[in-house]
Order: sequence, then C-alpha cells, then structure tokens
Amino acid sequence: KLDALKPAIERIAARHIATHIRPEHYPAVANALLPAIEDVLGDAVDERVLAAWGEAYWFLADVLISREKTLYAEAA
Repeated sequence: KLDALKPAIERIAARHIATHIRPEHYPAVANALLPAIEDVLGDAVDERVLAAWGEAYWFLADVLISREKTLYAEAA
C-alpha cells in the first residue's frame, strides 16, 4: 500500500533534493544501516531478519531514487 507512504515519500524526496542526495549515496546508507540494526537488535536478529530489513530498505530506496530523478529533472 504505497499510497499510504506517499506524503512521507514526497517530504523525504524533497529534502533529499534540497541536500543533493544522489542514487550513489544509497549504498553507503545501507552499508551503515544494516550493521547498525544488527548491533542494536543483537541476538534478536538473524540472517532472515537482516535480509528482510535490507529488502525493505532497497524497496524504499528504489521508490525514492525514482521520485528524486523526476524532481531533479523538473528542477533542471
């Protein structure tokens, strides 16, 4: 139900444009976020849970990258 996230996606994408976030920045966030989740959750996380977080992150990243591409093009 991506429509439920639309207002948040628009705010995040607008902020990313304002701060010059680019698609190439997303892997660095993933590389920091996923180990941090593992550190915080400790024994509660296993490979299956970590993979689910990674899948969720990249799903949202792809949505944001697509929206930001449109916004950058409109601003050009």
